Amino acid sequence: MKVLRVKYERNEITKKNKAIEVCFKCSTCSKFCPVTLHVAKYNLEDSFITQLFQAEKPEALNDVWMCCACEKCVITCPQDANPTQVFTNLKEKSYREGLAPLIIYRLVKQLLQEGTVYSLKLTNMTRKRAGVKEVKKNEKAVKELNVLAEKVGLERKEDN
Repeated sequence: MKVLRVKYERNEITKKNKAIEVCFKCSTCSKFCPVTLHVAKYNLEDSFITQLFQAEKPEALNDVWMCCACEKCVITCPQDANPTQVFTNLKEKSYREGLAPLIIYRLVKQLLQEGTVYSLKLTNMTRKRAGVKEVKKNEKAVKELNVLAEKVGLERKEDN
């Protein structure tokens, strides 16, 4: 097994999740990651974990949003690190700092307005053409989602 030698410096993400400090960058997680296995631009030397350790500001990496939180990395890690949690932390920080991809902010806005991440207007146009009953906005769900969003600090951010 080839061990990657990459620059490693502590940062706010490792402080929040001490588990990543035990990572010895062996790329085992990358070998089982469904994204690195099926996205052409990735190879073991250019995996999410490698990018994390090389980046000056890892929360600015759009690729952290590629993590689907399947936790295959957690299961296969020989050091009991938790890359999924690290990427979740990075996503949270990225969102808070306005560094997330624009589509993330649009999806959150859509979810908090309509209770779904897809447009009810477009969905209902398609349903009407198919002769299927229209889907109604669930006002109770929208209220509950907005209450939850406020409690966890997921404030509405305007499109950039």
